[in-house]
Amino acid sequence: MYAIFRAQGKQFRADPEATLRIPTLNAEPGDKVTFDEVLLAEKDGDIRVGTPSLDGAAVAAEIVGHGRGEKIVVYKMKRRKGYRKKQGHRQGYTEIKIVEISFPKGKKQPIKKAAPVVEEAVADEPVVEEVVEASAEATVADVAEETVVEAAEETATEAAAQVGDAPVEDASDGDYDITPAALELATANGIDLATIEGSGKEGRILKSDIDKAIKEKDA
Repeated sequence: MYAIFRAQGKQFRADPEATLRIPTLNAEPGDKVTFDEVLLAEKDGDIRVGTPSLDGAAVAAEIVGHGRGEKIVVYKMKRRKGYRKKQGHRQGYTEIKIVEISFPKGKKQPIKKAAPVVEEAVADEPVVEEVVEASAEATVADVAEETVVEAAEETATEAAAQVGDAPVEDASDGDYDITPAALELATANGIDLATIEGSGKEGRILKSDIDKAIKEKDA
């Protein structure tokens, strides 16, 4: 026989004649205390679970004495501030001895078994068909959404290239970061992009760079 009870905001297991240490109680050694907030109780295989506590169940105990636990060292430091602080702490406790465990009265309530929902769902063929159709519709919707997103990204890239915000690739000589206007001007005048040093951000070739190259070529 045992019971799980709550005392001072914590949960403890009570066995007959067992000795426990709980947070400090305002009582003297030899006093009798009763804990009526029993969450679970067991007797001869009969387990009762409270919601949250059991009516009629209680744990009676006797105060054995008070004490303090092992010392804990707390050290604080603030870097580059010259702050150092060391402090010790010993948590107080009350030692109790379990005298009696009162088991709740009444018959044990039978545990209701869950209905075999999975088996019924598998045996019902229309439900399976509906699930398959729903999955297929979800897959088609996902593919359509991905297609729309890809088309939007391609449109955004083309629009950025038209306004001169996206780099353009030159398939003949390699990849160059160049504006569309500069590329068109360089192609029309036969300018080798490999000889151009871009003055734009991160070395991007601008139209002014191509104009300068044309003047140098003419000179």
